[in-house]
Amino acid sequence: MSDFELIHRPAIATVSVRGSTAFSMKALPEGTLVHILGKPGGEDLEATLGNVFGNGANTVRTFGPGQWLVVKDAPTGHADLQAAFEKLGGKAFAVDQTHGRIRIEVSGTSVATVLAKGTAVDVEGLAIGQSAMTMVGHLSVHLTRCAANRFELTVLRGFGQSLWDEIADMSVDLR
Repeated sequence: MSDFELIHRPAIATVSVRGSTAFSMKALPEGTLVHILGKPGGEDLEATLGNVFGNGANTVRTFGPGQWLVVKDAPTGHADLQAAFEKLGGKAFAVDQTHGRIRIEVSGTSVATVLAKGTAVDVEGLAIGQSAMTMVGHLSVHLTRCAANRFELTVLRGFGQSLWDEIADMSVDLR
């Protein structure tokens, strides 16, 4: 036990960018983020992961070949996470990333134009629910299209403020 009290501070110290219908962004709840790593050459576990973690919209996202990111707005307790991990039955490894990554939502009628300024991914070509790993500026970002004009960007917690500032700069002409 430590003599020091843990003080939780948000990764992004900036208030939401109040834009117009053209563009806005906000920090999302830290909730639950779990990185799932399947066995090399193993089966596609997306259906299994949906059964274990829930089948909500955009809950299970592709993270790379044989990898997925489970995303929930609500926090999941340690005991519940352990129970979920056990349900995977050795088919995959799970790593809780809840305190290591943050999510930023960007939305609006011009959101694709803003994102195109900072990444080489064809964001217009992403289907709703589709994800891609990409660079935004110099930062590695997991990008998911959640709706026609709404995306979520997931980044390592220590880079959250930098990503926020980068996107705010890219959107300055729309606010």
